[in-house]
Amino acid sequence: MHFLDSHPLRGAFVANTLERLVGLIVEQGEDLLRDAGLSFPSRTASTVLLLGERTRLSAADLAKTLGQPHQLVTQRVDLLIELGIVSRADDSGDARRRILVLTSKGKRQFERLKARLAHAEAAFAALSAEIGCDLSGAALSAIAALGRASVLDRVRALEKMDGRSEKSSAGAKSA
Repeated sequence: MHFLDSHPLRGAFVANTLERLVGLIVEQGEDLLRDAGLSFPSRTASTVLLLGERTRLSAADLAKTLGQPHQLVTQRVDLLIELGIVSRADDSGDARRRILVLTSKGKRQFERLKARLAHAEAAFAALSAEIGCDLSGAALSAIAALGRASVLDRVRALEKMDGRSEKSSAGAKSA
């Protein structure tokens, strides 16, 4: 157990807790992929999945579709090229553009990945039932809610309310 896990203010450290959860899932994801005979890291699985399901994508297309920084996608693509999963090809419609395609090894790994992801989806559904919370749904809801009102906005609103209640209390005491 970590210091913050039992601290009365642990709720203020939700990012720390979620970062530990993400780290654990990524670590276990590596085992999951290795067990399926997949040779790429778990953090590149979404790239392989996307390239297997869609064609004629550039690194910029991947970045936009996955919602990831272009530099990060380029690093992951370079690793997948080194591993023989992906290759670059000329785009016949645009001489300036390079598209990314799965190699024959990549196509075989993509098929194994889809099967493993189907089982992972079921395993996460069972985990969600076990803990009484749809982790993915809760994360998406939290992302949307924080997009509407940031943590700072929320804290300032609470402080404003605290200021009003402190002024009200002070006014009632002086009356």
